[in-house]
Amino acid sequence: CRGCPHADTYKFLNEALRAYPGSRPLSDIGCYTLGALPPYDAIHSCVDMGASITMAKGAADAGVRPAVAVIGDSTFTHSGITGLLDAAYERTPMTVLVLDNDTVGMTGGQESLSSGRLEGIAAGLGVDPAHIRVLTPLPKNHDENVKALAEELAYEGLSVVICRRACIQIRKRQ
Repeated sequence: CRGCPHADTYKFLNEALRAYPGSRPLSDIGCYTLGALPPYDAIHSCVDMGASITMAKGAADAGVRPAVAVIGDSTFTHSGITGLLDAAYERTPMTVLVLDNDTVGMTGGQESLSSGRLEGIAAGLGVDPAHIRVLTPLPKNHDENVKALAEELAYEGLSVVICRRACIQIRKRQ
């Protein structure tokens, strides 16, 4: 959608990953899955809800660096939490991007169970609070977002990057 926050996220994700040729961010089902298509070509999987985190954990365990998962906020609460718990418990070196558009966009705009809670959930699961970052995906923040994400991609530990900006379609309806 024109004005979608995920578009800006994929732009800074792609730029930050230029330092890692051949990287393959892993995702799952949601409106953000459109990032697999041109013009973004930013994600390289779509298996099922929550698979991004567990696939990235497996990739990290196999030695892939950086291992990157891309998941939506409502999908995270539906089926991504358990994968993050496992990654935190095992101190898996990977980066999880949670695309927080403050809604369950694919099914009509219900409130996401994680609204206002993602940082606390990640910390409660054992992610180091120093590596829980909240970014606002807007064109004016692009360079700052690239820098912050690049820092987390280089970190040899578990990080959660929350890309928070409201769904444009829900805001139009409101």
